[in-house]
Order: sequence, then structure tokens, then C-alpha cells
Amino acid sequence: MNETKMLVFGAVLGALYIVTGLLQVLGPVIGPVPGTDLLYLTGDLFVGFVLLVIGAVFAVGARNLSRDVGEGAIFISVGILLSVLFGLVSLLALCATGLDVFLLGEGAEWSVADSIGPLLYLAVIGAVGFLAWGRETLRGLTSS
Repeated sequence: MNETKMLVFGAVLGALYIVTGLLQVLGPVIGPVPGTDLLYLTGDLFVGFVLLVIGAVFAVGARNLSRDVGEGAIFISVGILLSVLFGLVSLLALCATGLDVFLLGEGAEWSVADSIGPLLYLAVIGAVGFLAWGRETLRGLTSS
């Protein structure tokens, strides 16, 4: 496993999660930020705090890897797992809402694009990391 690539991946993804989480939490307070229309921010505090926690896990992992102290690779691996798991939960919620609209016919104006949130699209990047380091991640977690 290349720790330099993991360091860059963790730092970039940590920054993305933290910035998106801050925009999600502070959005209702400060109002819409120009240029963030494509991020599909809803102002949901729970989602914002989840984004901040995942971002903090990535940031601590990147910091530990850059200083060569602690278990930096483990933090980034856990961040990847959290990213993918919460992305799957978001995807299941999206599918459940779509199924509800299809079966009950309510909410005909609902669209998939309006329901995509930061947990889902950031999980795609996390899934790339899982594909790159998934075997080492799962092996490291089961051997502990």
C-alpha cells in the first residue's frame, strides 16, 4: 500500500467532507452560498454532522500519516468505510422514496436529481478508495 497516495486521498477527501459538512450545517444560518447550487445541500443538520465526523476521521488519518505517528492508515480506512456505508444508506433512502412515489403515486413532481445529497456523491469518491485499498482495509480490520 502506497502511503503517499493514501495521505493525499485522505487529505483531499477530508477537506471535501469538512467543507461540505460546514456548508450543510451553516447553510440555514448564513443563507445560500453562491456557486453551491450543484452540491444539492439541503440544510439537514444530521447529514451535516455526519459529513463533519467523516471528514474529521479522514483529516486525523492524513495528519497522522504526514507526521508518521499513530495509525493514520487505519483512520483513512475507517473513513473510507464510513463514507461507503453512509453512501449506501443514502442510496437506500433514495430508492425507498422512489419506490414510494412509484407505488403510491404521491409526489409526482419528485425527481432523482433533487434527492441526491452530499452523502451519496461523496461516497462515490470513497468507493474509489475502497476499490484501491479495500483488500488491505478489510484484512487490517479482521486481523486486529
